[in-house]
Amino acid sequence: MKEVKRREIELLAKTAYDNDVPLKLAKDLLKTAEKLSYENHTQGSRVKEYQDLIYFHSRN
Repeated sequence: MKEVKRREIELLAKTAYDNDVPLKLAKDLLKTAEKLSYENHTQGSRVKEYQDLIYFHSRN
């Protein structure tokens, strides 16, 4: 389990670096997305919520 978690963090760090996104922001976005359930939302609604989250976290 620890190996999987370590690998997940490595991939997140690489992806964040490749996209010029701070690692803390990437972690926060991923945690928030995992917490929220989008089963009853339309695709447009989900996109808007993700954009709002990115905007919110990028201001901080």
